[in-house]
Amino acid sequence: MKRIWIYSMVLLALLPAAGCNKWLDVLPENQQVTDLYWQDKEEAEAVLGAAYVRFRGTLQRQLIWGEARGNGLALLGSVPASIFRLKQFEILPENEWAQWSSFYEVINYANMVIKYAPEVVVRDPSFSQPVMQSLLSEAYFLRGLCYFILVRNFREVPLITEPYMNDLYTFDVAKSAEAEIYQQIISDLETAIPASKEVWPQVWENKGRATKWAIYALLADVYLWTEQYEQAIAACDQVLQSGWVGLLDGMVNNRNQWFTIFSEGNSNESIFELQFDFARQQTNEMTQWFSTGSYTWIISPLMVERFDLSAEDIRGDGASYNAGTFRLWKYLGAEANTTVPRPNNDQNWILYRMADIYLMKAEALIMLGESNYAEALTLVNRIRQRAGISVPVGLGSSELEMLDIVLNERALEFLGEGKRWYDILRVAKRNQYQYKEYLISQVLLGVQGGSAPVIRSKLLNENSHYLPIHINELLSNRLLKQNPYYDNVN
Repeated sequence: MKRIWIYSMVLLALLPAAGCNKWLDVLPENQQVTDLYWQDKEEAEAVLGAAYVRFRGTLQRQLIWGEARGNGLALLGSVPASIFRLKQFEILPENEWAQWSSFYEVINYANMVIKYAPEVVVRDPSFSQPVMQSLLSEAYFLRGLCYFILVRNFREVPLITEPYMNDLYTFDVAKSAEAEIYQQIISDLETAIPASKEVWPQVWENKGRATKWAIYALLADVYLWTEQYEQAIAACDQVLQSGWVGLLDGMVNNRNQWFTIFSEGNSNESIFELQFDFARQQTNEMTQWFSTGSYTWIISPLMVERFDLSAEDIRGDGASYNAGTFRLWKYLGAEANTTVPRPNNDQNWILYRMADIYLMKAEALIMLGESNYAEALTLVNRIRQRAGISVPVGLGSSELEMLDIVLNERALEFLGEGKRWYDILRVAKRNQYQYKEYLISQVLLGVQGGSAPVIRSKLLNENSHYLPIHINELLSNRLLKQNPYYDNVN
């Protein structure tokens, strides 16, 4: 694998009483982390903080990887060739969106905490075993989350569980099999649970740091992908029965409560979200992606049609998107059904919230057989009811029809949240790609122009569903082998 650079350290600090706790920005530049650094609790916390900060820097990649190949978003304006080619399934190994290094930076910080934090307990009497175990829990969560993102996009990647403590050499590591990576992810998350926090002292920490409920949410997702449906349901039930998070009401006193999940952030429905704070100069580029850049992501015509099927849906025009511009109002607006914009570009990025738990459990129930369809539909209709839709959806006549009901609801509920491509791929590859045609048909629904036959021919090859390994990684790591779909592509 390409050498993983250790860039710098961050300090975990408290803001003044008038503010709230946040991870600080990275400083100072180019300070190397060595094993001599690990002397006290504050240094261990700083490295964990660095992992969160680096993960925050992966946001745009999360959006593009999770949405560009789906059918929920379209592109408007002067689109960079690298993104256009990814969306058209024409990505080449030199494409910038085939780079994975930002996730390995997070993994490396997590590996450092896992390896060295236990030694700090001996050196610093103020660093208790329970506090140290809690930090390890967060590190295992972050490592598992990064590998989960990588395995869904590349299928096979180098599995690194030891830290790189200097940048003076390269380290060649072969790819691990998909099953081995998933096994490591599950092991990390199961290891993280016993010492995890159910609740942190402050609101932002409850949503911006790993909690027991964030770990269970991620674990449920992983179990869905590995076709362990009973375990997925059990993980969902842990969150549903936690008492710490809940599904927000839809309309309260003529106010769209669903919209506050995004406009205010850190809602009671949220389980885990990346934190930004304009006052601390912790801003993101989301406004550029959805509004002011040379190109913007907008809602696709397909999703406009689906929202239009129910005029009651409070998630549609004025909430998820603006019908005049088709831009994603959920990230741009301060209030629903107005033209009042957010004052600052510090929107949080939500990875998991309670609606996800309802719909993941519904999907798992469907996969356990027809006798569970009614219960699954109850969960779907609970989300629709919250959205203000008075007419419940009826039972499908087959497993695929039932799965399509769930995925359609996910498409509306999570528009632009980096989930659509993964939802389509997860269902398609189930039972040795039993539903490959479903993936192809869904992707083509979002394709405009005459490229559909070409894209269809590409998608018939299952290896095309995964990204190529970037050319720089192949040059730096002699043990890496390219995704076979791209073997003859330069």
